[in-house]
Amino acid sequence: MDIGIKIKKLREEKHLSQSELAFELGVSQGTLHNIESGNSKKVDFLLMDKVCHFFDKDFEYFLDAGMVNNVHENHGQVGEIGIVNNFPENFLEEFKKLVEKKSGK
Repeated sequence: MDIGIKIKKLREEKHLSQSELAFELGVSQGTLHNIESGNSKKVDFLLMDKVCHFFDKDFEYFLDAGMVNNVHENHGQVGEIGIVNNFPENFLEEFKKLVEKKSGK
């Protein structure tokens, strides 16, 4: 199930409008609409952190089970097509901060 569909389902279970949830998450209603409808395939990591906290869900809830089960270690090896990194430059630092904050370190 798509991330947007899961967010929409959780929103509807709480009887919230898109505008109400968008306000809680600090995004526009249009942005939330695009995520829920699947028009926006990329969802900001920090926005997903807000979604997880708001609905009291772990990141894993929003991941496709098939995608999680198909992840393999590559031990730093680079394939023939090279490394593709679409994350912002400070992604790892921000991720570490969020993990530390969540674990209470």
